[in-house]
Amino acid sequence: MSTVPEFSGFDPEAVALLAELPGWDAERYEAHKAELIDGVTRPGLALITELANRFPHALTVAARSSVSPLHRDLRFAPDGAPRYKDHLLLTAWHGADKRTGPTMWLRVDAAGAGFASGVGFTPAMRERWRAAVGGSAGVTLADELDRLEQFHGAEVAGGQVKRVPRPFEPDHPRSDLLRRTGFQVRLTETHPDHLDRSDYADWCLGHWLQLASVHRWLVDHLAESENPR
Repeated sequence: MSTVPEFSGFDPEAVALLAELPGWDAERYEAHKAELIDGVTRPGLALITELANRFPHALTVAARSSVSPLHRDLRFAPDGAPRYKDHLLLTAWHGADKRTGPTMWLRVDAAGAGFASGVGFTPAMRERWRAAVGGSAGVTLADELDRLEQFHGAEVAGGQVKRVPRPFEPDHPRSDLLRRTGFQVRLTETHPDHLDRSDYADWCLGHWLQLASVHRWLVDHLAESENPR
């Protein structure tokens, strides 16, 4: 990847435009495209690059994959879906494959930021997840999720099947986790007053570090790659 400039903050006026994007047509988007690139997406790449470099566990960043476009692919969207998103989504992941690597996310919208750690499930990943969660290692994850919920207001997201999968008992103490068809734990915070400064990265990193133990657990128990940092 070519050299990425250092993160020096977002343009607050450009970030505020994100709230309006779902109501825009292509003509209005084109009128503000340069402002959004310079004030939102380009700083976004610098930010996710810095966060990945400063995170205590190895993360991969790729310019085309780590910064999601502000426009939607309407071929796969329901009828009437807006053409543009109201947020910027930034992604960094463990290993070579974004689709299966334990992942850290940062979601930036006009009001605040969301921070998340999680992983998508392939059939093989789902089986590794159930084995780890259902065994003694799952106690560590469950305790950490309880701590994040109690002290930081975190929530666990991801689809669920109706029944606890076999061979686990229906009353398994981690039945909620065993029924997951995907996993993400996330935090949401209002922007601080220094959105336009380089130390916004410090604020973001602090929230990622709150989720670092979950990411570490996912790498240790689910990742396919060897020798994580």
